[in-house]
Amino acid sequence: MKLRLRLLALLSVAAIVSFLIFSPKKVNQKLTYKQLAMEEIGEEQEAKFDIARMKYEFDLLKDPATGTIPKNIFATERKFAQGLPERTPDYIVNGTTSRTSILNNYLEAGPNNIGGRTRALAYDVRNNKVVLGGCVSGGIMRSTDGGGTWVRVSPENDIHSFTAIVQDPRAGNQDTWYAGGGEALGNSASIPYAAIYMANGIWKSTNNGASWTKLTLNITSLDGNSVIGAGALEAFDNTFDLVHRLAVNPLNGNLYIAGHRRIVRSTDGGASFRVVFEGNAPANSSNGQTDVTVTNSGKVYIAINGGNPDPSIRGVWFSTTAGPGRAEWNRISGGQTLNVDSVSQWRGNEYADNGSKRILIAVAPSNQNLLYTFYENGLSSEGAAAKPEGDLFRYDAGANTWSNRSANMPDFPNTTYPNVYKLNLQGGYNMLLSIKPDDPNFVLIGGTSLYRSTDGFATSSNTSWIGGYGPTYPRPGAYPNSHPDMHTFSFNPANSKQGICGNDGGVQTTDDVTVAGNNVSWTLPAKYQTLQYYYVAMDPETNRNNFAGGAQDNGTTFRDGERLFGNPTGDPNNQISVFVNDGTSVGFSKFSANPLEQVIYSGYQYGYIYRQKFAAVGKNDSIKPSGAITFNADNPDQYGEFVTVFKLNQDNTEDLFYANFNKLFRTTSASTVTPTTWTEMTGVKTAIGGALGSSNIRALAFSRGLYAPSHALYIGTTRGQIFRLDNPRNMAAATVPVNITPPLSLGWSATGNVQDIAVNPNNDNEIMAVVSNYGLVSIWWTNNAKAASPNWVNAEGNLTLPSIRCCKIIVKKDAGGNAVQEYYVGTSVGLYSVANLNTLLPAGTSPTWQREGGNVLNQAVVVDMAYRPVDNTLLIGTHGNGMYYTSVGTPNFTPNLNTGIINPVLNDKNFITTVYPTLASNNINYQIGNLTGIKNITVALYNIKGQKVAQYETAYQSGNLPIDRFAKGSYILTITSSDNKYRHVQKLMKQ
Repeated sequence: MKLRLRLLALLSVAAIVSFLIFSPKKVNQKLTYKQLAMEEIGEEQEAKFDIARMKYEFDLLKDPATGTIPKNIFATERKFAQGLPERTPDYIVNGTTSRTSILNNYLEAGPNNIGGRTRALAYDVRNNKVVLGGCVSGGIMRSTDGGGTWVRVSPENDIHSFTAIVQDPRAGNQDTWYAGGGEALGNSASIPYAAIYMANGIWKSTNNGASWTKLTLNITSLDGNSVIGAGALEAFDNTFDLVHRLAVNPLNGNLYIAGHRRIVRSTDGGASFRVVFEGNAPANSSNGQTDVTVTNSGKVYIAINGGNPDPSIRGVWFSTTAGPGRAEWNRISGGQTLNVDSVSQWRGNEYADNGSKRILIAVAPSNQNLLYTFYENGLSSEGAAAKPEGDLFRYDAGANTWSNRSANMPDFPNTTYPNVYKLNLQGGYNMLLSIKPDDPNFVLIGGTSLYRSTDGFATSSNTSWIGGYGPTYPRPGAYPNSHPDMHTFSFNPANSKQGICGNDGGVQTTDDVTVAGNNVSWTLPAKYQTLQYYYVAMDPETNRNNFAGGAQDNGTTFRDGERLFGNPTGDPNNQISVFVNDGTSVGFSKFSANPLEQVIYSGYQYGYIYRQKFAAVGKNDSIKPSGAITFNADNPDQYGEFVTVFKLNQDNTEDLFYANFNKLFRTTSASTVTPTTWTEMTGVKTAIGGALGSSNIRALAFSRGLYAPSHALYIGTTRGQIFRLDNPRNMAAATVPVNITPPLSLGWSATGNVQDIAVNPNNDNEIMAVVSNYGLVSIWWTNNAKAASPNWVNAEGNLTLPSIRCCKIIVKKDAGGNAVQEYYVGTSVGLYSVANLNTLLPAGTSPTWQREGGNVLNQAVVVDMAYRPVDNTLLIGTHGNGMYYTSVGTPNFTPNLNTGIINPVLNDKNFITTVYPTLASNNINYQIGNLTGIKNITVALYNIKGQKVAQYETAYQSGNLPIDRFAKGSYILTITSSDNKYRHVQKLMKQ
């Protein structure tokens, strides 16, 4: 998401203002805006963000031997994954039953209300309850209740990038839909890491979008003499890799594809394709965009980017035949020479041949003679001469006249933040144009925000700001329940006041887009789980299913599983938006009941880190170490890779380590650390070596349990290095960590990316490391990691092809009370596990990994996991499908200090002497005993169905639990010691 860093920091606070309820007693208390510096970052810097994100993902995957992503690897690995075994309780390996435990039950954790980038939406013209959506990385989504709830319907065994959807409007053919995908993000499609979200064909549904099949990828050339083949999935070599718009002729059902660089047509329902319009020079992803729309009479309009390298095709064209060849088409705007063969005052061409001028077109449904054209005008919404970045023209085909409405583009007065208060298209990345079905003068346009005109922008007096950022003064805010960066809007065909909007935050619906002023109300969806996570984290304490994740385009999201900070009666999967930029690493502090608060540590692009307190008086502090340095003078705001790493010790939440390229910073006071009080671990940089940025820290993993001097911190880098730092909390800053990198003679690569390291919670001598690059052995294991030279073993087994992104070692007990260890790896094609790797590998047995999650996880890209061994909860973060969690079985957490006690002493009178009254209306009191050594207790209340309705932690002292807000009925109260040795259980009745 191409947003300004300082603006996003400000809006993160606005998001907290919009969503947080700080306690049951203080429902209306809200945060005030934090005074943050707002430095302008230009379009050039925004483009660098896109390139940096893509480069990060490319480096994650590339084969180091070739410097490229292997040809057809995405298609090949999906086919490969279909042949891998799925986990079952009785799967037989080497003549024995390999898994004796029951299957894990994976539950969706959302976010339901904050979705991934959505660029296509369409209602079923017959049934306004059916809506189809296209997500850039989340697949095709389908709603049967008008956009309230959603289900993913795209095939799981193929690419999930969809950006264009259209229905065949002809009576008797309306069960037919087409979809295409791929997104060009403003940089060259020829460089190896550009256009990461490419599609792989045109998809068709004949059952009203319920299921989909891929059509042929072959396209006959414009001259009819050659065929453009399917090409490689990882390269931009087919028009269907990047599809901007689809349209169907309502007279004959012909399908038109506005692909990158050319317009393609099918006259036989997708059985074959033919190029009908293209230029003579290849365009890159910044200036190859096209658009297409068809009138009810069959006239086809197309738009070609005004910066296309072939000046002869720039502009807007129409055809009544839409056949192949330039002679079939008539240009009505654009032209090669300004004000000569172009419409007067037209600024939609890049006459200097050095930039993009994306063009959108839309026919007014109620007056098909009217065509609106919305394009980039080359101006900038930034700086002293700030201007709206888009122009709008209206063409009357009946009179063959043009009307220039550009002077009335959104331009709200504000000199401090002009890039928000003026129409901002961010290089054409976010553009929206939609016309109300029953009113040709009711026009919506979008950039970073959404705007409405009731007179077709003939004047500026009838324009309202209705989505994206909030039109608040003197600072911009967050428009309630909306999200910046607009891409699509679809009007309800049965009620044109209603509609649904798609943007970088997923989708939002409105019951009345016509309401006066800035008062349009938006509703967030349910089960629109499409977010693209990089990292996830969970509350460190038992049974507290609070989760957080750092997501592409959507910052940090917080699942308030205990319903203490969000809606106390709402769905916890409707997560809270904590930050609204590109999220990275995340971390949770321990929950505090008195005062009621919890701290989340959030990162965003290029090494920024914030400590955010959810509390009665919220706080948001930037804590990036002042000693962190930038890559070079050309990148003054880059204190790390685009997706940078920090790690909060889950069992000792005052210990926080922050990576700055090959530098590492430490604090043992995370809750109070300031930018100037970090300690730089200079010995780590000495060990890693190399120039700044040549070898970056990607993986950090701690020993588990309450801290002991015997603990270690394991470190992995982008240059295939693994280090062990002993006693990391107390070790002198200059201490050089032990290099425990596997030897090259075993097949280890010095150029591989060590993306994650897992530590056995009960034995930090056993670790597993994963390398994410294709072409390398990707899973490694050792059971003597604390030796000077550990004995590493290749643990890849049957997982030889996918990219491995993350790993965890699980400790548990089987039904007979026997210790079992399970090993999990997240891959580019799903989540996989194997049992007792620690006995298989020493015996020389190659592991057989089995796919987890069945049709819930499918082949989702699993990028990160968080694990809480005290109650064996596992959180899974995906890139495109949100987050999931599961219980992985009976806990067996017995770390070095034996802090994991599984079977506590029940109802010991020395722990809790009494709970009273057991029949109460307002308060339940509890009296402690005389035990020593107990620091804190956790008090929890469950209803008769076993659902937790309240929980808090407090010091080991007598107290009370208010129950006046709960319904009448039976409840169970539990009080548990912080070391899990003692538990009191009492049944209660609320009267």
